[in-house]
Amino acid sequence: MDIIGVIFDFNGTMIFDRQYHLDAWRDCVEDITMREMSRGDVLKHIDGKGPREILEHFLGEGLSDAMIQQFSEEKERIYRSMLLKNRLPLAPGLEVFLDYLSNARIPMAIASSATPENMNLYYDEYELFRWFDQDHILSPSADTPAKPHPALYEKAVQALKLPARYCVAFEDSAVGIEAAYAAGIRNIIHVSTDMPGSFDETSPGVIRTIRDYTELKEL
Repeated sequence: MDIIGVIFDFNGTMIFDRQYHLDAWRDCVEDITMREMSRGDVLKHIDGKGPREILEHFLGEGLSDAMIQQFSEEKERIYRSMLLKNRLPLAPGLEVFLDYLSNARIPMAIASSATPENMNLYYDEYELFRWFDQDHILSPSADTPAKPHPALYEKAVQALKLPARYCVAFEDSAVGIEAAYAAGIRNIIHVSTDMPGSFDETSPGVIRTIRDYTELKEL
């Protein structure tokens, strides 16, 4: 495989933090509604759902965009607090793999739908500067829509100054795989630990599924 550039998603790919996001939404909704939520509620009405769908289920329809934004920001604040208190390690084998890529001078980027505030936290807490230039870390902005829009991956490819066909993407989610494929990346490795069973090697662009980076021998 003639791979000369690597692009990573972050959440669920470089750290396995799905449970923290679920717990943060649970705490946020419980604070708003003053009602305790069961694990069944979390799995049925939060897991895999977007902010509007979650909030309208528990609070009723017709919430304004401003309210969705406000509650979503509170959920992210709770999430960041959890992450700082109980710091998750990087995914197994990832540091070794990043060192290998860095030593081989293979350019790398991150294309994540995480908020800029979260990405700034990750950059500091995980010392991502060891491997990534800060301008190679992309997150949504006013002119860069979140996944499944391909803009994040398109900008990551541009940052690496490479054709998309020479890049490999590591992704864990359906929308992420869709975004990478739409950006022209045809070598996608699905990281399955955080979202087991969500995708397999028959998905467009997916050439392999791994649980973590200890399963990688070479690109």
